[in-house]
Amino acid sequence: MHEHGPGKMHLRILVVDDNHDAAISLSMLLQLEGYQTGTAHDGLAAVREATRVRYDAVLLDLGLPVMNGFEAAAALRQLQPTPVLIACTAWGDAETRKRTADSGFSAHLIKPVPLGVLKAVLGPALHAGSACGRPGGGEAQDVTHPHQIRQ
Repeated sequence: MHEHGPGKMHLRILVVDDNHDAAISLSMLLQLEGYQTGTAHDGLAAVREATRVRYDAVLLDLGLPVMNGFEAAAALRQLQPTPVLIACTAWGDAETRKRTADSGFSAHLIKPVPLGVLKAVLGPALHAGSACGRPGGGEAQDVTHPHQIRQ
């Protein structure tokens, strides 16, 4: 796990993307914002990492090798406490958005995700989701533009 940055939030976020550069870049950006981060590059590696280290949230790509994002999310939901699951994907079609909502994701973000949008989703998701002892689920925030964020 990477623990650079001011650490003011003490929240752990696992960034999962099969594009190594994208995962590392997003992880570094989150570190600059004060989060502790880890990275994984396929769904199975994400599940293994999340069982090794307790994460408050998982930013999860859906089109992953070995185990896709939906399969990984199902396994991650078995962890106690359950991390907040946030889909971070290029797939923005209505069927995929419905599937992420039905699969317990707290938000559905379309890549590339502007930092302001990510921060606006992470704050409320981490305070309202399982990081505070309540399992995620219900209707996923569908975020394509910053004005769509529910407070």
